[in-house]
Amino acid sequence: MEPDTYYVWCGGSCDYAHDERCSGGAYIMQRNDETLDTYVISDDHTTEFRMILSVMIHAMKVIPEGASIVFMTNVSYIQQNYDKVPTDKSANADLINECISLKARHTSINVRIVPFHKYSILPATHELAHDAMTERRAPHPPKGAAIRMPIEN
Repeated sequence: MEPDTYYVWCGGSCDYAHDERCSGGAYIMQRNDETLDTYVISDDHTTEFRMILSVMIHAMKVIPEGASIVFMTNVSYIQQNYDKVPTDKSANADLINECISLKARHTSINVRIVPFHKYSILPATHELAHDAMTERRAPHPPKGAAIRMPIEN
């Protein structure tokens, strides 16, 4: 890992079996081998792709301008689409356009595809996203609620 680069491990989960189709997204942010932040979000009637793009956008907003960022994920859709100008037929065009806009704030942004089970941190993001979906199904969850999780080192 490159020193001073922000590594943002991103995962998502979607429950297609339920009518409300809850989805969640999460990241765990690291820099210089230190965990800096964890962020989790969930919503109804959406996909894990939208949730992952949403947590990426959050990361690009909170990471200081001019930084180098590497998003680590096992979701090739993210790598293939996060910075490609959307067409009329593109899914998630609003979020992709926001990613493109925020990318200009930073020195470099890359998305790396990594094997799901090679690094324990990646499955942890998916677990956080799944837990957020489960909590969302509880009575009266706040719409689009973001949850900041404390990090224990």
